[in-house]
Amino acid sequence: MKLFRYRAPSIRSSTVYTAAKRRVKRGLGISQVQAWTKPTRVKQRAKAKLGLYSPTARVIRQTAKGNFPSFLGLFGRKR
Repeated sequence: MKLFRYRAPSIRSSTVYTAAKRRVKRGLGISQVQAWTKPTRVKQRAKAKLGLYSPTARVIRQTAKGNFPSFLGLFGRKR
């Protein structure tokens, strides 16, 4: 453990408010609902449904960046 910190801890973290709040959320199951309704997660699911994470789309993205597949199937930087 470090003796000196760059920033002083906040009042909430030193009074264990944040830990208690997190414990209540986990107990109620709210955190599970929030994990699926966060805007970034919704955006990620929409991209997955469109097929942007498919192997074909990944190859297209990598070749557009200048990476080409090698014999091993890995993408190496174009020289």
